[in-house]
Amino acid sequence: MELTDKRCAPCEGGTPPLSGEEAQSLLQELNASAEAQKTPWTVTADERQLKKGFKLKNFVEAVDFVNRIKDVAEEESHHPDLEVGYGKVVVRLTTHAIGGLSENDFILAAKIDALRS
Repeated sequence: MELTDKRCAPCEGGTPPLSGEEAQSLLQELNASAEAQKTPWTVTADERQLKKGFKLKNFVEAVDFVNRIKDVAEEESHHPDLEVGYGKVVVRLTTHAIGGLSENDFILAAKIDALRS
């Protein structure tokens, strides 16, 4: 099943974050899409966040993209940290309840990429 076909599941404290190997496997799957290949997602050195920067034409397009991300995030009940500037949006994903990455982060990342397709 594709990441975009999955739904984010509630994640409770006490659930272990993904191992480095699990995160790398999901990262490879995530970055296999044509959109992700333009600018791939990366896992931070501490393996606690998934990050990607998006380039847009101007501030209005950046805010519009953030609003579309908001709709998907609300639907999935999983919320990214967003940085918005003129012609750019930086998305950071982590599962705060477990202090690291979960499959939810990769699912939401794939759905965010799908917004740009």
